Amino acid sequence: MITIAIANQKGGVGKTTLARNLAFHSIERGLRTLCVDLDPQKNFTKTLLAQRAQHAELSLPTDAMSASQLFQPVVSGADSGVRPLACGGNAALIAADRELVDVAALPLEALTLPRKWLESLAGAFDLCLIDTAPTLGNPLYAALIAADYVLCPCTVDQDATDGLADLFEDIARVQQLGWNTELKLLGVLANCVNTRRVYDQVGLQSLREGLGELLIDSVLYERAATKVAKDRPVWRSQRGESHARAAQEMKAVCDQIFRRTALQGV
Repeated sequence: MITIAIANQKGGVGKTTLARNLAFHSIERGLRTLCVDLDPQKNFTKTLLAQRAQHAELSLPTDAMSASQLFQPVVSGADSGVRPLACGGNAALIAADRELVDVAALPLEALTLPRKWLESLAGAFDLCLIDTAPTLGNPLYAALIAADYVLCPCTVDQDATDGLADLFEDIARVQQLGWNTELKLLGVLANCVNTRRVYDQVGLQSLREGLGELLIDSVLYERAATKVAKDRPVWRSQRGESHARAAQEMKAVCDQIFRRTALQGV
């Protein structure tokens, strides 16, 4: 199982939008996809629950695992009594819950537990996507410890690009302290770029010059179609020129990310 944490300490940069479309892309490729929501806002959770609602054959869950349980000691095998929530189409969810807010007060040693839980589930999945909250703190560190890769969506305004430096420091800290020495930065994705705004074009060029190959070639431009596609992939939303462009751009991003991780469909 390849695990990707989608992170940026600035809000509104498109983390959940990217997470949900990567999940749909993975499902359509036939990959067994585990979605983990570490953001108490629960937007990624809502997307997967909408996916689940399309599968009437799924029974009501009695032991579905929630995200806060990832911070409890691991009980392996069938005796664990908990498992991800099946959402149909090879997808499963570890849903965000209100108790995630209590993770901020946990000791450092608890931050390694999500990695152990995901390792215990790895045999059942090909890809794990972790959506994170737009804040510093324990949940973000836990995601970085658990992940193989970090993917950073970023708008081109100064606040968002400044947040990248803080995130890069956190990634380096996780590596240097031995919490996850194999953690890799998958790349930075320029998101919500307005083609008509000079400020955005200058900011995009600055990102390209500053990040080089770390910046993913494909760009997500500001599209209404992308904003409204909450319970389905952008490429399966309403038709029209704007929707077609949004779909093409999103699929190009997903394809490039999958190539960078050598993910293949079955």
